[in-house]
Amino acid sequence: MALNEARYLIVGGGLAGGSAVEAIRSRDREGRIVLVSDERHLPYDRVPLSKEYLMGKLPRESLFLQEAEFYQQNRVDALLGRRVQRLDDDARIALLDDGRELKFDCVLLATGCRPRRLLIPGGDLPGIYYLRTIDDSEAIRAAMSKSRRAVVIGGGFIGCEIAAACAQKGLDTTIIEVGPSLLNLPIDAETAQWITGYFTERGVHVLTNEAAARFIEENGRAVGVETKTGKEVLGDFVAVGTGVAPNVELAQEAGLAVDNGIIVNEQLKVDNKVVYAAGDIARFYSPVFAKHLRLEHYDVAVKHGQVAGANMAGGQERFTELPYFFSFMFKLRTEVWGDATQRDLAVRRGPLQLTDKGGFAQFYLSQGRIQAYLSVNRPFKENEAAKTLILSQQTMEDSSVLSNESVDLETLANSLAARPGTNA
Repeated sequence: MALNEARYLIVGGGLAGGSAVEAIRSRDREGRIVLVSDERHLPYDRVPLSKEYLMGKLPRESLFLQEAEFYQQNRVDALLGRRVQRLDDDARIALLDDGRELKFDCVLLATGCRPRRLLIPGGDLPGIYYLRTIDDSEAIRAAMSKSRRAVVIGGGFIGCEIAAACAQKGLDTTIIEVGPSLLNLPIDAETAQWITGYFTERGVHVLTNEAAARFIEENGRAVGVETKTGKEVLGDFVAVGTGVAPNVELAQEAGLAVDNGIIVNEQLKVDNKVVYAAGDIARFYSPVFAKHLRLEHYDVAVKHGQVAGANMAGGQERFTELPYFFSFMFKLRTEVWGDATQRDLAVRRGPLQLTDKGGFAQFYLSQGRIQAYLSVNRPFKENEAAKTLILSQQTMEDSSVLSNESVDLETLANSLAARPGTNA
């Protein structure tokens, strides 16, 4: 089979694409795999880019899913620094940006997301950084090494992780957040306020209810931000973490169903197509919550790649797991299972504080059913029990039992799981 023909085409070289390669090869040792990535790196893990790698605690080689020899030995043609410009899934042909046409039997779209750019005056100045790639992380780390002050726009997880890294490296760090607190969208208001205080106690200046109006320029570089209320926040560089947008343009131009991501079923396949989607761009059906979700998390990307790859090679696997993500900021180990986007009640377990013995947790419920669980430095055993509680999808008649630490969560979870169709 020539290079312009492939049994499996993978578009995107991130966690989902790299995991799919491994899943395909575990089932099909012979079918040619072509992986096309617009980055010049083999598939790697983006998670440490805002944490350990940004702080210089991890070597570069530890980021990669596999060494280069793996792809050579498994006959994977990695076309790096290349882009698929057009996709015809009916003819099963992809047009590359160098003019080549590539025929395929099935294709996985795993093109991920891109950072949302701030469209304000000064936005094209040097000294402004967005974080998505290895190169981005290394550029920010280089700026940190020769700076005394840092400004971070955005108080979501990426912004908070960058700010925590800067502060731990001794930089005078300020976060500008448009909402009332850090992490105000993914978690409940009270916990978000506590985390805001936690950052402040560690020397991070937090400006809430403030939006960036323009970048301040000095000697041709960005040296700070002016907010819409007229406050000037100065720094030696500015990092922006204001969310991402899914790279769905290729799918849209191919006529695939797109609605805040590529619509796929629980097998991660576009219905009646030879097309699969995985990772950040996939809006997948979750049988646990009986609705479609799109999530930008490490665990989802890896497991999506495994499921999609297996199915491309003839499997019939379904993605039925709970969404999961984690974040490390200072000494906070934050983990979330489930779907916290819809909630009408938060029930805390443990006092809202961090001690040597551990932290606290939050259960998020909607109409009496547990939808998500937030763990801040809680024991592993309790986290596992909380996952079982979510998966039961039973209505809690008395949700206050979740806050009672004398009640063993594992016992409660097992009893609930053993009685499907009943209420807790």
